[in-house]
Amino acid sequence: MTICLQLDHVNYSYGAAKIRVLSDVNADFESGKMYAITGPSGAGKSTLLSLLAGLDAPSDGVVRFEGKDIATTGYSKHRREHVSLVFQDHNLIDYLTPEENLHLVNPKADMKILEDLGLSREESKRNIMH
Repeated sequence: MTICLQLDHVNYSYGAAKIRVLSDVNADFESGKMYAITGPSGAGKSTLLSLLAGLDAPSDGVVRFEGKDIATTGYSKHRREHVSLVFQDHNLIDYLTPEENLHLVNPKADMKILEDLGLSREESKRNIMH
């Protein structure tokens, strides 16, 4: 078992009132496995994903990637080199192609990702608005 991503006593609060969204979250994610984060609306799923992706920093605790604290290695470096994130809302830029949208999130992404999602090479280069 190789731990790729780890949450160690992670807490997250926001706003002046310090509204607690996540409290003492501990989790280990193994390399090569697929995970689903489920729960009711407002449970903190999107916040948790933002922390794992390095889009936000925990109020307390540590997020580690391959054993290293992403705060120490750098959030932007973590996002740039290790993260691909797809939002559930319509956050694609409609005047870009699927390939261009993919490269906005991960410039190193292989086009095989779009093929795995069912898009042909031709479709991945087609403007979304058409």
